[in-house]
Amino acid sequence: MNVRRSMTAHTASPADAAPTELVATGPTTRVQPTVATHRVTYSNRLKVFIGPDETVDNFLRPLCRLDGYHRYSVNMSRLPSPIPATDITTAVGSARGASAVQCTGSTNALVIEIWTVVDGVPQHFIIGLPGSRDSEPTVCIPDGTDFLRLYADEVFTAERAAEVFATYFHTDDIPPGFQLREVLG
Repeated sequence: MNVRRSMTAHTASPADAAPTELVATGPTTRVQPTVATHRVTYSNRLKVFIGPDETVDNFLRPLCRLDGYHRYSVNMSRLPSPIPATDITTAVGSARGASAVQCTGSTNALVIEIWTVVDGVPQHFIIGLPGSRDSEPTVCIPDGTDFLRLYADEVFTAERAAEVFATYFHTDDIPPGFQLREVLG
């Protein structure tokens, strides 16, 4: 085969030519970055930032994946102020909020803890249903490398914990009807 002949045998057709102008196919819109209001940390490793449109289902999915060992906690804290996700810095991402809610354990046996500031003093509580706290806690919940000791009415399922997370997310408070036990130390 003659190389010269094969190189010249193909001539560019108008369809093969590069376009000389761009044709607009519709209106262009700027996508606004998601505004983050909360930081969610999974098992003290993965951090994600969520915005104002979260629902109970958005909290239920990660809580249903907890196994007590490799995936053992979900912690949520409010950012100091809403911030576009594109503006989140390492300092913002790692700063611990003054208040937070956390679930630890596995899907069917979770403890819900809350950190808050009362009269200017940081405090840590375990959330439970109303009940007596006269004896020592007898239920053990795994939290990665250790166990938390709880009362039976302080153990929740992922579904019930998701409701607490959603209420806390929207109101910075827990739903009515729960009892708080202060964690000392």
